[in-house]
Amino acid sequence: MTPEQLLDEASALLNRPSRSMRRCWQRGCACLTRLALEQGLCTYWDRVAPSVTRCPMRHQLLALPAFVDASTALLARTAWHGLSRAMHHHVYELAPTVAELEGWHRDVTRLLPELHGTTFANNTSDCD
Repeated sequence: MTPEQLLDEASALLNRPSRSMRRCWQRGCACLTRLALEQGLCTYWDRVAPSVTRCPMRHQLLALPAFVDASTALLARTAWHGLSRAMHHHVYELAPTVAELEGWHRDVTRLLPELHGTTFANNTSDCD
């Protein structure tokens, strides 16, 4: 699935959770949205710095400010960390709210075209 298709599925789940997922739809929505972000970043790195694609996501997010403007990098980092936290179930934590999910979804939807239109001339970055 493409990042856009994943975001469409997350949006459908957010707007109309299925009966079979009534207890975990929030985490499913967070998972689909984070996967869309990760795939979008993978496509971006394949284009501008292929060696970064092999790095863990935390490293990719740390490298991002060297390739894009600070606000885009912050948006990606904040969304990814929020979605990652939302995906993990802890007994003492509530599931993410609809407002949080909508915000992350909106951020990733805005971020993907920004990454798609960004290029960087230096392809020498590596995470080793």
